[in-house]
Amino acid sequence: MNDIETREDLLYIMRTFYDKLLADETINFYFTKVTDVHHHLEEHFELLATFWEQSLFMKGGYSNNMFQIHKDINAKYSFTKEHFETWLKHLYATIDNDFKGKNAEQMKTNALSMATVMQIKIVHQNA
Repeated sequence: MNDIETREDLLYIMRTFYDKLLADETINFYFTKVTDVHHHLEEHFELLATFWEQSLFMKGGYSNNMFQIHKDINAKYSFTKEHFETWLKHLYATIDNDFKGKNAEQMKTNALSMATVMQIKIVHQNA
């Protein structure tokens, strides 16, 4: 199994990951009802690939405020700890199914860090 090395790898991961998210009734409504992401998935995948290129390969180029975007979504429909766990479960499964190596492990570590910070900044504010 190869490691994550290219933008194409990241796009593949995002497409496969979103197939899982959209098929999961416990979380898919964020993409189909709370937001309109499902109407422009390819554009969203490109944005996510840019984010992950910056996160993994230090390429730069991502300029959106990821935390503010998710805070705005949370204001429409509150995230729960279970939503973050589901998101991580699907991302980890997607990565582990096709990739192995330093970057694959780093992507999972970065995702866990982001999910943890988002829960602290967003979910705990709901309590």
